[in-house]
Amino acid sequence: MKTLVSSYPFPNLIIPGVQKAGTTALASFLSQHPDICIVEGKEAHVFDDPEYYKASDKTSFARKKFERKLKHYDGEKYILDATPITLLHPTFIKECNRYCFNAKYLVMVRDPLERALSHYAMTKSRNLEPLSPLRAFLSEPWRMRGLYRNLPSSPFESPYRDQSYLTRGKYRKQIDNLLSFVGSENIMQIQQQDLNEQHNRTLDSIFQFLDLPTISVEQKRVFASPKSYQLSTWEKLLTRLIQLIV
Repeated sequence: MKTLVSSYPFPNLIIPGVQKAGTTALASFLSQHPDICIVEGKEAHVFDDPEYYKASDKTSFARKKFERKLKHYDGEKYILDATPITLLHPTFIKECNRYCFNAKYLVMVRDPLERALSHYAMTKSRNLEPLSPLRAFLSEPWRMRGLYRNLPSSPFESPYRDQSYLTRGKYRKQIDNLLSFVGSENIMQIQQQDLNEQHNRTLDSIFQFLDLPTISVEQKRVFASPKSYQLSTWEKLLTRLIQLIV
């Protein structure tokens, strides 16, 4: 049964990350549940919007942006926003929790190196990366200088977003930050591999976490990734070492 969850259309189901770990697929599968309404375009990009941090009335800014993304909302139990950069920055999580209090969080994770290569391939396909994978990874500590200070006010097209290949794989740091704002009972971590290889079982466990009746959702490819890149054994080892200093 559908129930109105809030006087205002602030989400109460969040997929905050991580990028290139199956968030698009998961959001697509969950959106097929009759008790889940997903924001238009899957990603509302409210709490990572640089204009949000410039706004004198942040509540009004957030409310209006969500309203534009939720014209189709019809009283479903959950409103889902899957903006995968949310997990990356403490301020994004803090602001998200400020408005989406008592929300449930579904955190998608993937092997950090595989995720980094997939992220690199996407950035390369958009002509936003002139370097080879290894050179890009070697350059990341310099490229990401000032990230935690500058990201919230940086434009959407920014190296902090486009070239944060290894930085986004620091899951422990990001999840610890999420836990500082959100109780562990409201967080579920999901491996991309489990969603791929145990599709029905994984979705059933998510519906149970959300206290929703299970439904059958067809497993299918939702997003076609750009050309993949491979690293040699020594390049992988060097990249693992770089991850320690990013």
